[in-house]
Amino acid sequence: MASAQTNPPVHAVAAYLLPGMSIEMRIPVISTRPSGYFAATKEMINLDKQFGADNNAGPFIDGFVVEDKRVGELTKGTEGAVIYTHKKAQKNSIWFFAYSGERGVLNIVSVPIHDHSSIVQGGPAYGTYFSDDEEKSATTT
Repeated sequence: MASAQTNPPVHAVAAYLLPGMSIEMRIPVISTRPSGYFAATKEMINLDKQFGADNNAGPFIDGFVVEDKRVGELTKGTEGAVIYTHKKAQKNSIWFFAYSGERGVLNIVSVPIHDHSSIVQGGPAYGTYFSDDEEKSATTT
């Protein structure tokens, strides 16, 4: 016998963005439901419960909420789209809350700008990488 589902599923994907880059997300919208087809309404979601009482969540737009508005901004686009603009080289998440209770999350992974000038920053950009294999190094010299 199948067990009852107590928590709706969360669907997750990730995107890499640098500060200044934007990504557009869209859900189908119908005229009789301004918050979007399948989108939860603002009244259905308790952001303090979702993100904690001291959260920095942005405004609720057509079922979408950015987890930290200090790191990136979510704005309303056209035809049911929302546009996220990344502002800082830090991680962030954009959540979509469905009318069914399901949630989707787009995790924004940001890589700080770096030049590979040292091993700490990824090694020489156009040089050769050192070998940490002592046995191999000893036999090739």
